[in-house]
This record gives sequence, C-alpha cells and structure tokens, in this order.
Amino acid sequence: MTLQFKPYFLFVLLFMGVSVEGILAQNQQGKASYYHKNLSGKKTYSGERYNSYLFTAAHRKYPMGTWLEITNTKSGIKSYVRVNDRGPHQRRLLIDVSFSAAKELGIVGAGIAPVQIRLLEDADLRDTLLSFLQKRDSLILKEHPYTVYVKKAKKKKSKKKKKKKR
Repeated sequence: MTLQFKPYFLFVLLFMGVSVEGILAQNQQGKASYYHKNLSGKKTYSGERYNSYLFTAAHRKYPMGTWLEITNTKSGIKSYVRVNDRGPHQRRLLIDVSFSAAKELGIVGAGIAPVQIRLLEDADLRDTLLSFLQKRDSLILKEHPYTVYVKKAKKKKSKKKKKKKR
C-alpha cells in the first residue's frame, strides 16, 4: 500500500504542534530576481507599499514578517530581508528581493542569480540583530519615503484641421 499526499496534511501537522518554521527550516536553493524601482508605491500582499530602498522580499511560502538570510552562492555575499509579499510568479524563480537587497547581493547587473535562503529563527534574531535590522529599515524610510517613479508620456502632436471662417 502506498501513501498518497493529502492537501490537508499540512493543517494536520500544524494542529499537532509542528511549527511552520520546522517545516520550512531547511535551506532552500534557487534563483533570485528583483523588483525594479518602477514598482515603488505599489501595494504588496501584506498591504504595505513597496519601497525600493527597504530590504524586503517576496516568497511563496514563508509567513509575512519573516526574516531571511539570502546568500549569493557565486560571490558569497549575504543580505537580510523581511518577507512582505507573495511571489515570484515565475516558477523558475525562488524569491524576488527589493532593489536595495539586489544591489547588495550583486544581482542588479545580471538580473537573476543563484541564491541560498536560510530562515532566521528566534535564536538567530537576538535583540542586537533584530534591533539593527529594524533601525536600518526605519532610517531608510526616513531618508527615502517610498517614491513613485512615473515615466513622462510624450505629447502627441494633434493634427486637427482648422476650420476656415466665412
């Protein structure tokens, strides 16, 4: 007899006391992309507005407000981001990071990079690291409130025929 995976299996585990962190605790590897600055001001899944200067990310499964450590596997550079959106919508990608996090990780030039994601648990988020991350984001917000970048539309020349007066 083979066991089949049932969709309610996750809910049974949660009811039995298995935490979401326990299920998602393993490191994930995949490709990351980034949100462009043009999306600044758009609402995210969590309800807050996207700010390209904050260190945020979009992930399909992690709960909102979860802190993640993202490592670029090619360069070894690390960045810490907070999940505030759902995505990415392309199946080949694992995570979308904000423009600032992408600059820190070195993704901006290539557009996509291989990364490793690690969930920061309570033991990792001691008072010093958590306060540092929160102060970093609050200072960035004071300096760069979300800005909406709007492309200027070119004016079309109207070719209206002038009516002659009689």
